[in-house]
Amino acid sequence: MDLQIQAESSEFPGATPSSSRSSRLPSHSNPDILDDICEYLSYDCDADTEDIHLSRRTLLRLALTCKAFLEPALDRLWRSLDSLFPLLKILPAFGKSDGTYVLRGTISEADWARFDWYARRIRKFSYMRDPDSLDIAMHVYFRLAQLCSSPILPSLRHLQCPSTSQGDFLISGICLFLSPSLQTLEFENISSVEDKLCGTALYTLFSDGAQMEKIVLRGRGLSKDTLSLAIRFEGLRELELQGMGLSLDMQILEEIGKLPWLVDLAIDFTNSSITPLDKDIGLRDLKSLMITASIPFVQAFLPHILTTTLETFVAVAPSTSADKKEFLEDIVSRWKDTLRRIALVHQQEENVEELNLSVLSPLLPLRKLTYLRIEGYAMELTDNNIENFARAWPDMITLLLPFISSGHPRPTITSLRTLARMLPGLRHLRIPLNTGDLPPFVSTGEPHSPVHELHTLTIASADDPWELRDLLHLARHIDYFFPRLRYVYPYEAHDVDRWVQVHEMIQMYQAVRHEVVAFERQRHRWT
Repeated sequence: MDLQIQAESSEFPGATPSSSRSSRLPSHSNPDILDDICEYLSYDCDADTEDIHLSRRTLLRLALTCKAFLEPALDRLWRSLDSLFPLLKILPAFGKSDGTYVLRGTISEADWARFDWYARRIRKFSYMRDPDSLDIAMHVYFRLAQLCSSPILPSLRHLQCPSTSQGDFLISGICLFLSPSLQTLEFENISSVEDKLCGTALYTLFSDGAQMEKIVLRGRGLSKDTLSLAIRFEGLRELELQGMGLSLDMQILEEIGKLPWLVDLAIDFTNSSITPLDKDIGLRDLKSLMITASIPFVQAFLPHILTTTLETFVAVAPSTSADKKEFLEDIVSRWKDTLRRIALVHQQEENVEELNLSVLSPLLPLRKLTYLRIEGYAMELTDNNIENFARAWPDMITLLLPFISSGHPRPTITSLRTLARMLPGLRHLRIPLNTGDLPPFVSTGEPHSPVHELHTLTIASADDPWELRDLLHLARHIDYFFPRLRYVYPYEAHDVDRWVQVHEMIQMYQAVRHEVVAFERQRHRWT
């Protein structure tokens, strides 16, 4: 989609809407109201592709409406990009040669001014390999670096690189986007090959005075030197180090503990040489902790962090004979007044560990729990268990239960009814579901009340026998309980065709319902 404004005249060619008359509406003179309107119409970065395209079209039309909306609408339209292509198209020197985009010729001051007029709006950029349908010559990035003496995206706040694999694309091009304005840096899929590049990026940002608030490093092979550079930013509020256990030592851990503003820490001790702690390490104001280590190591670690206000706790652990119920009792005992989100994740390995439901009993008194994630464990769940969960945690927003295959006790459609009735704030649900012996849907003639706002439903089971008739009834049950459901997903592509069909059926039911409502409204206007 072309994100540029095409117009007849302006300070920069193509920079104003076609209607140049000044708006006389009172709201148009209030920038706060204009910002609120544009923010409402802007898209969430996690939204699906269709919603993003719809939002961009709406913002583009709004920018063309009048001068009052031009700046705030364009700010939202250009706020986040995952390709430099829309920006490069602004330069007349950027064009195709034998099907490949190249950068050739002179770029005038007016061209750069127009380029900068859009570039200054970009706050978030995701640097990744361009799709196969878009062939941009690698020299374009080198040429840009040669031509630009200042940061190419001067207002950039968030820089993300989902893959740092040298084989995929020109990863060193990431240096084009380093700017003192950066606050967030995320590198994923790191290997030892990219270690020096990551270190250079961190050192450059530190030397340029970037006030970094969030750093995420995921992968393998980062050196101790690079990790040390990551924790030099005293203003860090969020830090994630995954897959770097070999480089973690007590010196780095103690430096992390001294970060004065750190509130969110995700740290992986896999293959680390650090022994169970025997002294305090700080972390006085920590609100969220995700730790990957054995249960005994975590049990020894937690008493030596000083926070009294932990709200989120995630433990990713391998199989162990340690008493997990006692482990959770210790956590709840210490942070029962502040904990709102808890996850217990089994580290991926060949053997699946059994988790008895009684292990979760220490969590039942946490009435204000809003997030629970249990993953990777083999469990048995019944409708009664789901009802007990719903009764214990009335404020639950996200409930993610583990995968349970056919042949094991699982909740039935009754549990969906229970959750719709007892958890009005639930927005994300992952549940193993027994769809055998599914009762036919019989309409009551009235919609489910209250109208539930569940957004995402993931079915964490597979291999149940099914026929088209069963899917129609299942989709109707789900649609009745959750009439505003946006997505139905399979768990890790199990029975994907089946759940795609259910999702499409629910969309059809919703479309018919919307048409009926629209028809009734129109009929009442006529009468």
